[in-house]
Parts: sequence; structure tokens; C-alpha cells
Amino acid sequence: MKKKARTALIVTVSVFAALAVAVVVMFSVLAALSAKMPEDFVYEKSVRFIAHRGLSSKFYENGERAFLAAAESDFFYGIETDVYFTADGVAVCAHDDDAFTDSSVKITESNYGDIKNLSLKENDYGYTSEAICTFERYLEITAAGDKVAVIELKQPDLTKEQIQELISLSERICGDKFVMISFSAKHVKTVEKIDPDLVTQRLQSNAFTGWFAAAGGYNISLNESAVSAFTVNAAHRRGREIGVWTVNSIDEVKRFTAMGVDYITTDFDFSA
Repeated sequence: MKKKARTALIVTVSVFAALAVAVVVMFSVLAALSAKMPEDFVYEKSVRFIAHRGLSSKFYENGERAFLAAAESDFFYGIETDVYFTADGVAVCAHDDDAFTDSSVKITESNYGDIKNLSLKENDYGYTSEAICTFERYLEITAAGDKVAVIELKQPDLTKEQIQELISLSERICGDKFVMISFSAKHVKTVEKIDPDLVTQRLQSNAFTGWFAAAGGYNISLNESAVSAFTVNAAHRRGREIGVWTVNSIDEVKRFTAMGVDYITTDFDFSA
């Protein structure tokens, strides 16, 4: 092997070895920081359950009947929904822009009057054919049931003015009993700029980015595959809260409760 090639190989191997050591050290430090709780830390809150898109195991998700059923149950602390705006500015509850049986119809491209009675596409539980629910009606049901509104800012291109409209409507109907959540860091930051006192949550599907969101001082809600005691401790050490979604097994409920999560989002009423 020529001298230059041998030198290049040695340098490459050395760089990779150094990177590997750095990664191991970093994770060791993070684990130690997260595992060590402050001596004066006391955590007494019990887990609270959030109805995922309403009671979506029994009724069509994000539909009025699902919201009503969740509002009537003492099991649920809050009711989650997803929000989009129609082309003429009506906020509605739906997980997808193409929420209808006719997938060519988009909420964001349609006027509310043209879609309010359209059949909705079948969900995972086989439910369909329920008229789309307005965001205002969702808030009214949530407030009447004395639940916390957990509002996911689902639409990717929401403007500051639209987010302000959602906040204003939520405050008018629910007072301070609502939370704004999103996968979009931009949306969460917009909410916090509008009113720093509002409660927000960052949604994450990845364990690594979830930890960094917690370490960065955000309340977070993670996919159940991304939650660990490591991340729960990271959030709690910073005085933040952590939720997990979507937990549909009682054994998993017990596991996450033992970890000390603050919120569990589920399709089921386990008290029924």
C-alpha cells in the first residue's frame, strides 16, 4: 500500500473511531443527567387520559358523536382533535385534508357549505358516513363536558392569523382549558409568540428528537414507541410535562403509568 493511501486510511479510521467515542460519551452523559433527579424534586401528579379524536373506538373519529361520548365520560380529562380551515375560513375537525369518501375533495380547497354533509372515508374501526364537525361545535361539547380541549394544529400551512383565530375562539368558549399541540415547531412557536402563557406541546414520533424537545424545555407528547423513562425524566427535571399516544392496551397503560407520564391519549374508555 502506498504511503499516501495508508495515511488516508489511518486518518479515516481515526475520525470514525473518534466519532464513535463521542457518540458513546454523549449518550452516557445524557443518560446520567436524565436519570439523576434533583433531591428536591417531588412528582405527585397522576396520569390523565385524553380521548383521541373523541371516543374514536366507538364512534367516527373527530365526529360530533365521538366528542359527545368522550365529554360524557368521567374517564377522560381532555378531548383531542385535529384542525383544518376550509377555503372560506371555517375551522373544521379532521385528521386529513382529504377526509371524504371522494378523496379528490380537499377541505382546504372547498367552501364549508359544499362539504358539510359529504360522506367521510372509513377509518380504522370501520366507521364512516358522518358529517364533518366544526371546530366551534367541538369546543362547545368539550366545554359543556368540563374537559380540556387538546387542539392539534394539523394543517401544515396555517397562518398566524388563522392560529390567532383558533386561540380566540378557544378562549371565548373554553376559557383557559385548552392546549395547542403540533408536530410543527413553527406552529408551536407562533402560539407562544401570540401568548407566552398558553399551554403548548410538541408532538414527536422519534425518541431522539423527542428527548431534545424535552431537553429544550418543551412540553412534549410522543408516539408510544418513542417513550422511555430516560425521556420522562428529562422532561420532569425541567418542570415540563410528557404525554404518550396512541395507547390502546391496558397493559401499555400500566407500563406508561409506571414510567410517570402525565398524559395518555387513547381511543378507548378503559373505565367502561
